[in-house]
Amino acid sequence: MVIVAIFLFLLIFPVSANAGAWVQNEGEFFLSLQAYYYQTDYVFDSNGNSEKRGGTFWKKEINPYFEYGLTNRDTLVLNVFYDWLYDGQPSPSEKNQGLADIEAGWRRLLFKRNDHLVSFQVLSVIPSGYDLEDMPQLGYDRFGLEGRMLYGTNYNFMKNSGFFDISLGYRKYFGYPSDQIRSTAYIGYDIISPFQILGSYDLHFGLENGSEKEISTNILVQPNYRLLKLTLGLRYKINPQYSIVGAAYKHAWGQDTGAGGGFYGSFWCNF
Repeated sequence: MVIVAIFLFLLIFPVSANAGAWVQNEGEFFLSLQAYYYQTDYVFDSNGNSEKRGGTFWKKEINPYFEYGLTNRDTLVLNVFYDWLYDGQPSPSEKNQGLADIEAGWRRLLFKRNDHLVSFQVLSVIPSGYDLEDMPQLGYDRFGLEGRMLYGTNYNFMKNSGFFDISLGYRKYFGYPSDQIRSTAYIGYDIISPFQILGSYDLHFGLENGSEKEISTNILVQPNYRLLKLTLGLRYKINPQYSIVGAAYKHAWGQDTGAGGGFYGSFWCNF
């Protein structure tokens, strides 16, 4: 009997803090250090229906994210994830931990006028050397490449300021899994100094053009998933250099992926 496995590690993507369409000034750094928690007892099936999965899955993650201004128009990006995973569905339950896929890239400012800007980002996905047979798995163990267009703007509403950012990208994996269209939108609004409310959506839309991956005898990895995640958070601006962020999120819709939700906290620093 061949088992087609839908592994939640593939389907629970982190909420990475980033500057969106904006770039860093030459010689300046941005650092976000994030602690992240996710839990679910449910999955979305191939028709988007939520159903019990037969055991609790949780993920804890530490996520350092870096940006460096190479020039006033070019920013280097590095995103690192260390995960602790637990899956209570198998008997006995399974645990794993380690360094997940690393993301490294470059963002180029293409256009800026007044409070509006457009940029382009290229991102590479680099496996960290984990073993796919260790369950739950830490990643696809496959190189990927992503191109993304980003638009950002600052605005004022009722005498308070805010920002809006939207992006659309295409992620290509070599072999399996399916390629993905990826889209994000972020909005922030200064409700009362020093607090800023944050909201976002994050969409991964698999294109069903990948092939299944056999990781051991009679076990295949499902190559396709789709997921929409909604997040609501609050940012506390300690000063212009430092901020603390707390947020909760929910997997609002999906296909062949985990339902559920969680929360995260992060520390932002510009220097």
